[in-house]
Amino acid sequence: MQMLELSENQLTSLPAEIGQLSKLQGLYLNQNQLTNLPAEIGQLSQLQWLYLNQNQLTNLPEEIGRLPQLQWLDLSQNQLTSLPAEIERLPQLLDLDLSQNQLTSLPAEIGQLSQLQGLHLADNPLKDIAEKIRQRFRLDFLLN
Repeated sequence: MQMLELSENQLTSLPAEIGQLSKLQGLYLNQNQLTNLPAEIGQLSQLQWLYLNQNQLTNLPEEIGRLPQLQWLDLSQNQLTSLPAEIERLPQLLDLDLSQNQLTSLPAEIGQLSQLQGLHLADNPLKDIAEKIRQRFRLDFLLN
């Protein structure tokens, strides 16, 4: 199986067996009620697209950094308050959507994502963005 579409259900969790889908390239879990992800998500070494938007996630397992082929990661409209530093281990990541969460800061390691072209941060209570990230994306801020 290369693609698994489980969007718009009432899922509150994923079984650890998700890690056995070694050929999975696309995983669509948007619009569910997920509150966390199993560590076994890090076993999906071929995963390129991971859509987790519109869930109830408050954090991510550090194993999210074990997805070397991941290109698209949509975490928008969750309840994330932080991200693991291991996110820097996603060398192919092109687009990271973190909009509409509860993030007050970002790990500086996001600035190490050399392939990243899109970083979506709208509607977060961000208080500061690390210098590495600002330099990487040439962000300018007007402080009130």
